[in-house]
Amino acid sequence: MAQDIRVLSQAELWLKNRLKKQALLLSSLKRTMARLRSRISWLKEGDANTKLFHLHARHRKRKNFVARLVDGDHSLTSHAEKAACVDRFYTNLIGKCVDRDRVIDLDALGLPSFELSELDAPFSEQEVEDIIKSIPADKAPGPDGFTGRFYKVCWPIIKVDMMAAISAVWGRKFDNFGRLNSAYITMIPKNDGAEMVKDFRPISLVHSFAKLITKILANRLAKRLNEMVSPNQSAFIKGRFVQDNFMLVQQTSRLLHQQHKASLLYKLDITKAFDSISWPFLVEVLKQLGFGQIWRDIICGLLTSSSTQVMLNGFPGQHINHRRGLRQGDPLSPLLFILAMDVLVYMFSKAEEEGLLQQLSNRKKLHRISLYADDVALFVHPSAADLSITLGILQLFGDASGLRNNAQKSNVIPIRCSMEDMVETQGLLPCGISSFPCRYLGLPLSLYKLSRQHLQPFIDKIADQLSNWKADLLTKAGRRTLVQHVLTSMTVYMAMAVDIPQWGLDAIDRLRKGFLWRGRKKVNGGHCLVAWRKVCRPLQLGGLGISSLKELCWALRMRWLWLSRTDPSRPWIGLPMKIPKKATSFFNEVVLTVVGDGASTKFWKDKWLHGKKIADLAPRILATIPRRIVNSRTVIEALTNRKWIADIKGALSVGVLIDYLQLWEMLSAIEL
Repeated sequence: MAQDIRVLSQAELWLKNRLKKQALLLSSLKRTMARLRSRISWLKEGDANTKLFHLHARHRKRKNFVARLVDGDHSLTSHAEKAACVDRFYTNLIGKCVDRDRVIDLDALGLPSFELSELDAPFSEQEVEDIIKSIPADKAPGPDGFTGRFYKVCWPIIKVDMMAAISAVWGRKFDNFGRLNSAYITMIPKNDGAEMVKDFRPISLVHSFAKLITKILANRLAKRLNEMVSPNQSAFIKGRFVQDNFMLVQQTSRLLHQQHKASLLYKLDITKAFDSISWPFLVEVLKQLGFGQIWRDIICGLLTSSSTQVMLNGFPGQHINHRRGLRQGDPLSPLLFILAMDVLVYMFSKAEEEGLLQQLSNRKKLHRISLYADDVALFVHPSAADLSITLGILQLFGDASGLRNNAQKSNVIPIRCSMEDMVETQGLLPCGISSFPCRYLGLPLSLYKLSRQHLQPFIDKIADQLSNWKADLLTKAGRRTLVQHVLTSMTVYMAMAVDIPQWGLDAIDRLRKGFLWRGRKKVNGGHCLVAWRKVCRPLQLGGLGISSLKELCWALRMRWLWLSRTDPSRPWIGLPMKIPKKATSFFNEVVLTVVGDGASTKFWKDKWLHGKKIADLAPRILATIPRRIVNSRTVIEALTNRKWIADIKGALSVGVLIDYLQLWEMLSAIEL
C-alpha cells in the first residue's frame, strides 16, 4: 500500500478517510439488514453479531417456507398453484360479506353506555409525536417499507405533511385513502407440519401511515377500556393479566368440585375470530357503548378502505379488498375485538338473571364465563335445558356477530358429573370430552396439587429453548440477557398462577446456570466463576441482576394476597385461594392496613388496630372464635352494633375476660 512506503498527500488522506467512513456505513447497514431479517429483539445493538443474525434469518426462512399445500384431495407444489389456493382461501374469508341472520337488542341486553366525547377530539401534533417516540424502531415494515426508525429520524422534516394527512382522516376525508391502507399478510405456521391454509396464522404488516392512525386511536381507547370491559375479560387491557382468567377458571372449578356441584367446563374455540367478525355488529356495539359519530366514521373508513396481499414465500399475491374481519397486527384490532366479545358476557348474565340458566353455586354468584381474546371458558350445568340454552346463546351470538364456535377444537371437562350426565352431554354438545388436569391459557389446570409428571413438561419446554440458541456466538452478557428475559420470564408466567415446588425451581436454576456460564444445559462447578447466590444479587450490589427464583416465586404468590386486599374488581375475588402458609404469614407480618370505611379490612386478621393484629393484642379471645368468622369478618361489620362481641363463642375464662375488657377499651375510641 502507498502509505507503507511514503507519506500520503492531503488529497489521498481525505479520500482514505471518506472511503473508511463509507465502508463502516455499509457494514453497519449490512448488520442492520441482517438484524431485521432475523427478528431478534432481545439483544442491544452493542451486542450485535451479524453471523448470529444470518443464522436466525436462515432458520426463520426454513421454518416459514411453504413447500407444499393440501387443497382437498390435491397436493400443490408449484408456486402458481399454491398462490391461487391461498388467494382463494382469503378472498372467501375476508373478501366476502356474509349476511347476518339475526340482530341482538344490545339495549335490552343491558350493555352500558359511557361518556366518550374526548375520543372525538382532533389529533394534536404533540399526541402524534408522542406516539412516534413510543413505536419500535425496527419492526417489520408494511407495503410502504418504512419502519418506525424513519418516522423518529425524519419527523422534523415530514411533520407538516403528516399532520395535514392525519387531520384529513379526522375530517373523515377517505378519498383514495386505500393507497395508504394496504397490508401484507404473512402466513405463520401454527404447528409443525402445517399443510392446509387454515393451519397458518395470518399476521398483517400494515402500511405505516394507517398503522400510525390506528395506534393513535388505540392509545386513546386504552385509557377507557378498564371501565368498559367486564372484569372476567383480561386480554389487551393495562393492569389486567392472563393469570386472572386462569385463577378464575381454576378456583371456580375447585370450588364446584369441593361443593359436589355437577358442572361442565366448556372450552370454546372461535373460528377465525379476528377474520370473521361482522362490521355492522361491531358498529352497533360501538354506538351502544357511547362512541361518537366521528369515531365511528373513522373506524368505518379504516375498515372499508383496507386491502391485503398475502405473502407466499416472499411474493405478494393479488389484492383482496376487505369486507369483514379485523387485521391481526393492527394496534386497534384487539381492542375493538374484546369490546365485541364482551356482548357474550352480557348474554349469559341475562340468561341467568331471567332464570334460563341454573346458578353454579348456592353460596354465591360466580362468574360463569372467562374470556381471553378468542379463548372462551364457560361453566354450565349438565342438564338438557341448560345445554340447549347455552347452545342457543352461542348460535345467536354467532349469527349476529360472525363469531362462531369451532366444535372440532372445543372440548368439555366434567366436574362431579355422573354417567347419565355425560351421556346427555355427549348427545347435545358436538365436541370432545377430556378430563383434569388439562391446559388452559398455556398453563396446567388441575383440581388438585400438580404432580411431578404434570410439571416436568414445562421444565422440558424451558430446556428445549436452549437448543435453539447459538450460545457460541453470544458473549456472557448476551447469554445473561437471555437467561433473565426469556428463561426467567417463562418461569414467572408459570409461577404467577402455579405453585412450583423446590425441586422444579432447582431444575430450572441448573438450566439457567449452565447456559449462563457455558451455553449448555449442564455445567460443572469449576466452570462457574461466581457462586449462584451472588449472581442473583442486584447489579448495584455486585451481582448480575438475575432473579432468584425462590424469592421471586414467594413474591408472586403474595401478589394474590395483595390484589385481594387492594383491587376488589378482580374476577376471582371471593373464591378460595390456596397460598402457602409461610407466604401468608410473611405477608401478614409485613403489611400494615390503614382503615378507610372498614369494608375490606379483616377485623380479626389484619394489622389495623394501633399497627397490630387483634390476634396479637387479645390472643385468648381469638381462640374462642370460629375460623370461618376470623377469615371473613370485616371491620365495618364487627364495629356495627358491636357485632364482634357475638363472634366470641364458648365458655369465658378469666384470661378471655381480661382480653375482652382490654379490647373493649381500645375499640371504644374507634370511629369510622
